[in-house]
Amino acid sequence: MPCRAARTAKARRRCWLLAAAGLAAGPVRAAPAIRIGAQGGVELREQADPFVGVDVRLSFPLSPLTLNPTFDYVFDAKRSVYETSVNALFHLPFPFPRAAPYVGIGASLTMFSYKEATPDVDSHGSRLGMNLVAGACFDVPFVSPFVQVLQQVGELGHTSLGAGFLIALDRDDRWTGCGRRAP
Repeated sequence: MPCRAARTAKARRRCWLLAAAGLAAGPVRAAPAIRIGAQGGVELREQADPFVGVDVRLSFPLSPLTLNPTFDYVFDAKRSVYETSVNALFHLPFPFPRAAPYVGIGASLTMFSYKEATPDVDSHGSRLGMNLVAGACFDVPFVSPFVQVLQQVGELGHTSLGAGFLIALDRDDRWTGCGRRAP
């Protein structure tokens, strides 16, 4: 109510403008660090199937975790396979200036459809799974490459070996190119 207590209309307008500017500036510092990139690798199921996908990393100022949604397409000769995951990554506090090792846990949804009808087998559908992730991201100028191992636990469980790169969509000096807090 301090703006209403201002004596003149001009002082009240100035007070309201300053209050609005203060509110608008607050969320900017609370905005997440956004990293987006591509990934690829090999899924080890019955055989080694290559995959490609999109990797996003969202780091928040008030959380030690990085939110990591992904989408992958698996090149399988017998079926079409799409995987969507959301992982929570934790950057390990090692004093490496250019490397950021991390571990994580998450959930995945695998959607599949067999290319040929198969009797007595679910020919299309989706399955939920749990992800266990370990990897390292390398903070170099412009692009941050990463490598990781993912173990999916569930009915369609598998191990995948992957690599990719991340690009920062912000210029915030609070974060490294990998999305961990800057030292």
